[in-house]
Amino acid sequence: MPKRSDRDVFPGVFAGNPFHGMNPKAIYKEIQWGNTPKEIIDIDAPEALVSLGTLAKLKLLKNSINVNKDCFNLAIGCTSNILYIFPVDERIIPELDDNWGFMGLVKQTDYYSDKGGEECYYYHKHEKPYPALLSHMDTSVHIIVPQDFNGQRSYAVIKEGIVG
Repeated sequence: MPKRSDRDVFPGVFAGNPFHGMNPKAIYKEIQWGNTPKEIIDIDAPEALVSLGTLAKLKLLKNSINVNKDCFNLAIGCTSNILYIFPVDERIIPELDDNWGFMGLVKQTDYYSDKGGEECYYYHKHEKPYPALLSHMDTSVHIIVPQDFNGQRSYAVIKEGIVG
């Protein structure tokens, strides 16, 4: 049975940031299905970040990257709605500038999350055009940047998780 496109199931969420105007605590409560934050960590970043969970694996177009559980945070930017990947002990996220390099196209993002109070393993198979994985040259910070799809984002993060 063919998979239905997230773009058909969730129309309208790819035009901008589905959480526009919401504060980080409200976004966290949405994407964590009612959970409230257990702690707030000060991070120097270009925008406020909200935890989606911890990264388990990235499947790129040409290879896969497996990571140890609880080593890398997976968070969304409150303003940009892009995915940030960074070591759990990292407290400085660099600005988006010329020090970022292309690492590949992301076919699937796997992560652990405690949504609704239940720890689970989640995965999302991205749709074409696949988002780009960028890596900061001087740190272990990565971002997953949506591609353009007919004037809209190729993926978005909404309360149901990653879509597109």
